[in-house]
Amino acid sequence: MFGGHHRRRSGPRGPLLAQGLVRAGLRVAVYEREAAVDQRTQGYRIHVGQEGDLALRACLPPELYERAVATSGVLGSGVSFLDPQLQVVHRLEVPPDSADSAGQHLVVDRVTLRRILLTGLDVRHGSPFERYELLDDGRVRVFFAGGEVADADLLVAADGTHSRIRAQLLPDAEVVETGQFLIYGKTPLIPRVRELAPAAALDGFSIVNGPDGRYMPLAAFESRTGTGVEDYLMWVVGAPGSLRSAVESAVDGRGLQEAAAKLIADWPAALGELVRLGDPRSVHSTTVRTAEPVPPWRSVPVTVMGDAIHTMVPTGNSAAVAMRDAALLCRRIVERRGSLLDAVHEYEAEMLDYGFAAVARSLRGA
Repeated sequence: MFGGHHRRRSGPRGPLLAQGLVRAGLRVAVYEREAAVDQRTQGYRIHVGQEGDLALRACLPPELYERAVATSGVLGSGVSFLDPQLQVVHRLEVPPDSADSAGQHLVVDRVTLRRILLTGLDVRHGSPFERYELLDDGRVRVFFAGGEVADADLLVAADGTHSRIRAQLLPDAEVVETGQFLIYGKTPLIPRVRELAPAAALDGFSIVNGPDGRYMPLAAFESRTGTGVEDYLMWVVGAPGSLRSAVESAVDGRGLQEAAAKLIADWPAALGELVRLGDPRSVHSTTVRTAEPVPPWRSVPVTVMGDAIHTMVPTGNSAAVAMRDAALLCRRIVERRGSLLDAVHEYEAEMLDYGFAAVARSLRGA
């Protein structure tokens, strides 16, 4: 069983684990907090690094993996760092696409990938997690809002930074604020937007960095094969908490959109126009958080993965690390020679090592 208690944006790790386990012949149910609705405005461009690609290959049936690659976006040639005058001050080249055993870099639309990953799964929508109980027979009983109860051999928390499952399993685990906040959205990639956007944002990933802690990532999503996903420019306006009063009066996406444009009003006018041309339904805000390292714990038939355990600041690798979690846990379960708890313990030991190493790297990168 996979416990899915998602917030606004649902990640790929839970459904990916479920696909791998179902492919191995195991019975899995995916529980989602939210109702089954089409969240078209909730999807953004995300980067899937090589370890994420390898996880997709390991867990998905070949036809779903091929669909994920076919619906991915144009990768672009690199990552560019710009100053507030939009001059490139540093650039990192992205290696060419590779389909070999080392994995490839992918750019995917979050909603499109999620639809692919949910294909064929038993998904129970509108089931917010409330609590669990460990049973005497070594299984776990899970209680959901509305009175639904389910017993399982294993409950896996893939419910994100604010995981309620982690809160019960590891009440001392800490997620801390970094003192930054983000307003993010997407703008349809119409001709006017192509004219306004820095060239680097149309050829990979770019980030405008100011000297006062403000920054603005920009990246286009352009589908490779015209799969029905509207091409768009993803944008984020990040700022230190001292400027957060600028968004306190915003009550909806349109208000946040205007607040984001005002936060960068002294930067080139094209950037503010890009924000204002965006779809207000796609605009949201959040704060930037990171997880404190967690020491090993006694394994029980409840475990965690992705942001539910190693939340990290956004530097482009969190999705791949979460996917690595899913593939590793799947492999440990399917290939186990001892008990299920032995497999879970092996997963947790390895995941804590590389997961919090990735958290540390993300902090250095930020």
